[in-house]
Parts: sequence; structure tokens; C-alpha cells
Amino acid sequence: MKILADENIPQAKEAFSKFGKVMLLHGREITNGQLTDKDALIVRSITNVNEKLLNNTPVKFVGTATIGTDHVDTDFLKSRGIYFADAAGCNSFSVAEYVITAVANIFFHSGKTFAGKRIGIVGYGNIGTKVARFAKALGFEPVINDPPLQRKLVNENFCPLEETLNCDVVTFHVPLNKTGIDKTYHLLNAGNINQIKSGSLLINTSRGPVVDNAALKKRLLANRDIKVVLDVWENEPNIDLELLKLADIGTAHIAGYSLEGKLNGTFYIYKALCKFLKIDPDWTPDYQSIRGKILELNSSNNIEEILSEAFSRIYDIDNDSSQLKRLLNERQINPDKYFDMLRKNYYIRREFNNYSIKLKVRDPNLNKIMNELRFKVI
Repeated sequence: MKILADENIPQAKEAFSKFGKVMLLHGREITNGQLTDKDALIVRSITNVNEKLLNNTPVKFVGTATIGTDHVDTDFLKSRGIYFADAAGCNSFSVAEYVITAVANIFFHSGKTFAGKRIGIVGYGNIGTKVARFAKALGFEPVINDPPLQRKLVNENFCPLEETLNCDVVTFHVPLNKTGIDKTYHLLNAGNINQIKSGSLLINTSRGPVVDNAALKKRLLANRDIKVVLDVWENEPNIDLELLKLADIGTAHIAGYSLEGKLNGTFYIYKALCKFLKIDPDWTPDYQSIRGKILELNSSNNIEEILSEAFSRIYDIDNDSSQLKRLLNERQINPDKYFDMLRKNYYIRREFNNYSIKLKVRDPNLNKIMNELRFKVI
């Protein structure tokens, strides 16, 4: 086989070389001309896979090492008999950990407590369910909105979008649907953005166009009475720098970029290609185990302070934000190339379950919280 893969898919060469010759290329540089002799295409979210890209090519397998598929014209693939696989769920813990890290960061620096607060979770799939699990452990009451899931699980406790938006934290975990009954394009828009109450925290880690960036910017320019964390943006990589300036935390679409999340994506597509070719898989990713790494925490006053210390030592979300916000001060940087560079050169970030925590105080309830976040308490 001849395979073309996005160069930012980790260990792609190791995973796919057993099938044949692998060519690596930046995802934004993949064109129809490079696919004229390729049998398989493996991409990430920045490559639009459609008739224009694949027409008159021998490609018979397309895989995206991502959880979202809005960049893939699946109807076209189906019409041409092209096998398609995604990596749904591959980085769900990574995104959920990003969200909880952001919540802990904002709450600690705002002097707020978790207990008794409500978190509105829009989208209750692989990521939303994990966010709810983590948030509930911290003392939040999850308020769930997911109309397509509600139609399937009629007896479950779902809420209207309006109620979800009226929570202390509002976080989006939906696919990007541009049309249809479950349209999510500009799900948060000029008509409902003011339903987010003053003092709340808004987080978007799903897809940029789920939130109308112009409407959000207009609200923040009129009154910066809410906190905002954005990992995804409209028109990536050419993001709105004015909105970046207004965001409390702004990052370069890296919420799912833990080492585990990225390698899981590679592994999912590798297994899908094996299935397509009817061969047994015999490769597994090198996760570079650091299990057993112990963090001794000095904080003991409250859960907000303890988590702030733990998270800052495991994943410094403020550093990711400051890296992107360099765009606001160094005008010589090409914004779109810099955005992609931050993603390509992202450092190795590990998920919570790799760490053992030694707490300063002995507290069964605190131990339970840390265990629920997938830490091992020793």
C-alpha cells in the first residue's frame, strides 16, 4: 500500500509502515495531486476530506485520528465505497482533564468554591460524561443537555439548553453539525448568549463555530462579567485576536493533546486499517510510561487550593494560554503559522492516571475526590 498521513500524527510511521510505504505531510498541505497514487489517507481535523480532495484518486481507506468528523464528507466517502474510520473517544480523558483544570484555575484565582455550584454540560458523549464525573466529585451539580441522546434515553434527566446556560459553569462537548434538527453551528449565539449569567465561566473545547465568536466578543466588549476559556476558535488557524485578548484562558486547540490522547488516535486508526485489510494487529503505541511518579502536595487549606497546586504541577494551562497570547504582543509573528506551530511542537503532557499524590493532610473525602480524578493517593 501507499499511505499518506498527517505528519502530526504521533508514531504514524511506526504504526503504518507494516502496510507499505508511508508519506508524511502537513495536514494543510495535503492536496489531490499528492493522492493520485495513494491507497489510504490518514488525517487530523485540519484536512478537509471531500470530493475535491479525493476525486480521481485510488484512495480506498480514510481514517481521521480525531474524535470529530465535521471535516470529512462521509456521504461522499460512502457514495464512492471508501472505508472510513474515526477515533471517537481517543482523547476524551485529555479534554475532560483540560476542562477540570480550567475550572480549578479560574475558581481558585477568583476565590470561589466548588461546592453547591452547577455545571451545564452541553453534549453528554465520551467527553461530557467524564466531565460530569469529575465535576460531581468536586461538588458540582451537573445539568445535562443533549437532545439526540434524550430522544434515545427518554427516562434520563436531561434539561433544556436554556437551563444549561444558566449555570455557574457552561461547557460545550458537541460535534459540529451545520444543519438539521441537531444543528450545533452557533449553538451559542447573539440570541441566547446573555442567558449566561454574570459571574459564570464559559468553556468551549468542542469546535470553534459551536460558539458564535462575534456574539461572544460583542458581549465581552460590552461587559466582561463572565470568565471565558476557549481552546477552539472560528476560522482556525486565523483566529480572532481581539477575542483572544478578552479570553481569560485561550489555547491553540490542544485540549485533547495529552500523549495518551494523541497516541490513542493513532492506535484506533491502526486497528481500523487492520480490520479493513483483514489482518491481525501486532503493533501497540509506546506510551513512555511514567507510572509511579509521585507528587507531594504542600497545600492543605481546601480542595480548590489543593487541586490548583496539583494541576499546575501536572499541566500548566496558564503557560499554554500565555504561549498563544504572544500573538497579542509580538506583531511580527504570522498568526496562522504560529497557531499551527504551537500544535505541532506541543510538549508531552500526561494524563492524571500517571501520577501518585501524597497529600499533606489525611482526609478520606479528599482521597475519594483524587481517586475519582484518576490519581492514586499514597
